[in-house]
Amino acid sequence: MSDTADRGEMAETDDRRSARRPSISDVAKLAGVSRQTVSNVLNGRTDYFSTQTEARVTAAVETLGYRPNRAAQTLRSRRSMQIGYHMSGEELDTVKGFTLSFLQALVKAAARRGYQILVFAHTDSGSHPVFTDLINRGNVDALIVSESQVDDPRVRLLAQSHFPFVSFGRLAPDLPQQWVDIDNAAGMATLMDHLVGKGYRRFAYIGAEGDEYWKRERLHGFTMGLERHGLTATGRDIFEGSGNAIREQARRVLSRRNRPDAVVTSSDYIAAIVVNVCHALGLQVGRDIAVTGFDGGAMGLITEPTITSVRIPVEKIAGELIDRCQAEIGGGPTGRPGVVIPTEILHGGSA
Repeated sequence: MSDTADRGEMAETDDRRSARRPSISDVAKLAGVSRQTVSNVLNGRTDYFSTQTEARVTAAVETLGYRPNRAAQTLRSRRSMQIGYHMSGEELDTVKGFTLSFLQALVKAAARRGYQILVFAHTDSGSHPVFTDLINRGNVDALIVSESQVDDPRVRLLAQSHFPFVSFGRLAPDLPQQWVDIDNAAGMATLMDHLVGKGYRRFAYIGAEGDEYWKRERLHGFTMGLERHGLTATGRDIFEGSGNAIREQARRVLSRRNRPDAVVTSSDYIAAIVVNVCHALGLQVGRDIAVTGFDGGAMGLITEPTITSVRIPVEKIAGELIDRCQAEIGGGPTGRPGVVIPTEILHGGSA
């Protein structure tokens, strides 16, 4: 064989080496920890590492694009390495930028721990045979539910089955407190502080109808925020509805002779509707009137101007949900209390 051929073969070998998948040893070397520590972080064994160590390992995983060998993990652990995520009918039927943002964060958080997310939908509010089927077949190692009611029948079924689960949303005191949530009222009240601080004094509120606790909390945060600044809103300034009724209410409010300085809404989706109505009426959002949302997802970023909103930190929430799933899978039930993740103000051009 010629020298040229030898060099070509060596180059191919080097290419194959450079193209190989990163290993757990590569992650350990980059993070400056042992292979076992990397394994502990990836498997959520939180008693064995510090938050600083977790941050180094997570950064190394992201830098190298490391993905655990799911087939090997499944054989060793006899687990599916999948976590189920149940989407409610409202999430499916309504155009929600927040749902997409949250799903992206959840998939990424799961991948960092060597898991995949299995998304499924079931709109029946009574019994949930699909849950029982997933449990019996071993298709998933744990389940995440969202848009939960405090006394959620899905959660009761999972608790009775002693199956690992976590809820994005608070749960009744007699249920396992495996939940992650935000303080909707506090987030909205902080937004009101921001608006009053910028000089706005006349407000209207447009929210989504329904008895879900987070909808009530957002309205409560609005009124509470007004009260602590000595301001009030009359009955005609507060509206909760759906569909075309929201658009019609926005048009009525914005067409008043003495219209409000700011329209506060319970979601970025509703805020986007109000922004469109403002444009139709020739009002310049951010100058003639302020409009705010609640979510801080993709929906508020595609309007002109972008929407000032209470941002739900989906990355932190997704990470906490996956970590709790892992803890429940590995040694549950853990008996952990629920956790509240703080919101933040996302500053846009609308207010």
